[in-house]
Amino acid sequence: MAAQSMTGYGKAEAVGDGYSVTVELKSVNNRFLEFQVRASKNILPLEPRLKQEIGKHLARGSVNCHVQYDSVGPGAGGLSLNEPVFRSYAVLIQDVQKRLGVGTMLDIADLLKLPDLVTAAETSEPSEVALDRILPVFERACRDLVAMRTHEGSVLAADLEGRIRAFFPGLGKVKALVPVRQQEYVAKMRSRVKELLGDAALDESRMATEVGIMAERLDVTEEIVRLEAHLHHFLETLAQHKSPGKRLGFLLQEMLREVNTLGTKSQFPDMQHLCVGWKEELEIIREQIQNIE
Repeated sequence: MAAQSMTGYGKAEAVGDGYSVTVELKSVNNRFLEFQVRASKNILPLEPRLKQEIGKHLARGSVNCHVQYDSVGPGAGGLSLNEPVFRSYAVLIQDVQKRLGVGTMLDIADLLKLPDLVTAAETSEPSEVALDRILPVFERACRDLVAMRTHEGSVLAADLEGRIRAFFPGLGKVKALVPVRQQEYVAKMRSRVKELLGDAALDESRMATEVGIMAERLDVTEEIVRLEAHLHHFLETLAQHKSPGKRLGFLLQEMLREVNTLGTKSQFPDMQHLCVGWKEELEIIREQIQNIE
């Protein structure tokens, strides 16, 4: 299954006998599925049905939909001059001319650009007719949107897979370093204790116990095992789940926790350096995941 990006754009158009339809869809990332429609008043009652349809294609994302529906058939509305607004503009223009002492002539095209001066008359066309014309176009726009989201999702997934797989060589290096560094630590502790005691007798059993306790506190085997398991689970989820975004976010938090613990418990510069690099890479992955459905 291909993961989808939550960013995308889709558009579809249709022209029929006495009508035309244009549907545009734009989506961005969101924790849930949000859907908003911009359309004329007679189309807005269709929003619940359109939201139902978009839910068949998408699971997450904030989607803005613009529907342009023009009908010139029987019962279709036309354009009309908003008389009250026109008179208000006329009074305002005359007042401005008197104040400035000028007699500026306005072009008709300029007047028509004034807000709310021209309004669309309400249509008596049944909403079922409009819905039957809009839905097929809406479906094509949805497929166009999904195609773009899928393409971007495949690019994101490939990038994420590459970044996650880059962890394994470093993890193998840490696995090899842990026993070596622990032996070095034990030897260093023994040398330090003998140096402090001088000629005094050394209780070997007590020394072995204390060094063992310290070595156990610094042991990172469990963190390495869990981190490796999370990395494999991340790749599996990315490849097999249709909408993996939320699960990937959870796995990322777990990986960050293990890396932070690994860096805190480790007393060795080479391992701490690896952990710093891992945390930087996980932050980049976090940003990428926020756009995965």
